[in-house]
Amino acid sequence: MSNNTSTGISLLEFDDFTVPAGCRRIFITAELEPSNGDPRIQPTGFPDIGPVMYPDPSGQHGLICLVESEASMANRLEDVCLSDKYTGALKPALGGLPYIKLTENGEANGVFKTSSSIDGHRFASEYIMGAKGRVDGIGSSAEMKSFQAPANQNREMVELVKARLGMPAGDTCPAANVPEIFRLAMEYDPLSLIHGFQISVKNKLTFVGLRSPRALTASIVGLNCERVSVPGIRFDPIGTGDAGQAIFQKQRITAKTIEARFSIDVGLLASLRLDTPQNGIPGQRQNARFQLLLAIALWKVAVFLDLLRIELSLRSECKLRLKDKAQPQFKAEGGSPTASGDFPYSSIANGSLTREGGLIAGAQLPAGRHPLVLAFA
Repeated sequence: MSNNTSTGISLLEFDDFTVPAGCRRIFITAELEPSNGDPRIQPTGFPDIGPVMYPDPSGQHGLICLVESEASMANRLEDVCLSDKYTGALKPALGGLPYIKLTENGEANGVFKTSSSIDGHRFASEYIMGAKGRVDGIGSSAEMKSFQAPANQNREMVELVKARLGMPAGDTCPAANVPEIFRLAMEYDPLSLIHGFQISVKNKLTFVGLRSPRALTASIVGLNCERVSVPGIRFDPIGTGDAGQAIFQKQRITAKTIEARFSIDVGLLASLRLDTPQNGIPGQRQNARFQLLLAIALWKVAVFLDLLRIELSLRSECKLRLKDKAQPQFKAEGGSPTASGDFPYSSIANGSLTREGGLIAGAQLPAGRHPLVLAFA
């Protein structure tokens, strides 16, 4: 691997990968190919418009086709974290990382409803914001005094958010308190800071400033593409006469090059307030928590690429793998000088997030929240 970093202090050293000081973005690319040898692939399609194809503005790559959208890739990059995609349980590699689980009665062994690790809006979901639990004892006593519930009474998660943000009666938040939402997200559901969130709870919390954009964005595109129409047929074996036999065409593409593209917004992650400042100086846990988020983003990309070593099925007729002898590449932009070279996805995928003294332990996240179980309200 060629990782030409400056001699200054690095932002992160994660196994065989170094993020240089001053880095603002890490851009990772990997060339893919159909794993079955057939050049025709089924790109993502949308009602009424089919595959998304557009001319390359630079004129270098002909027609570009969106094979996998940013939204779909966000879902896939979240899936790599899960040991059970039906209950949202995290892989051992992320052991100790907080997330929120909802059960019917708020007990760990209760009937499962959803979790922040699989819900489309993560911890900002209306289901989770409306969840109830004895969360009043969580956090320091000073910051939670305004939230403590009477004996035997549960409070909704949205009330915890409003208390932490010092929101008065009504639906406004003091501007100076808005950054507190990032510390709250870090302590209850750090993964939400990777793929973004926006809290909006009808009639309870509609202040629009409580959000964070994606820090990890990805897509798969085809370059120099051509459309291919493939015949299809629907046959009614029962022969009722109602369904009959339908002949139709399916849109497929061929592409000279297929690329998976990943962009990690290091600058965004570095700007988030992840610990309480002391006299205007970032808290002692700020850098460790930033490094953890950055490492998780790199780990997610690496695990996804590791799945592509053999084959990853995006759709029935879209099975892709890393192109033979094509090593994924990275460019760390913003540092001096710019670092670039082979992206060591295999070693990062087996990275040390959970070992003793590792990044998760170093972030000093609150205990007892992996998961925090609340009652589905």
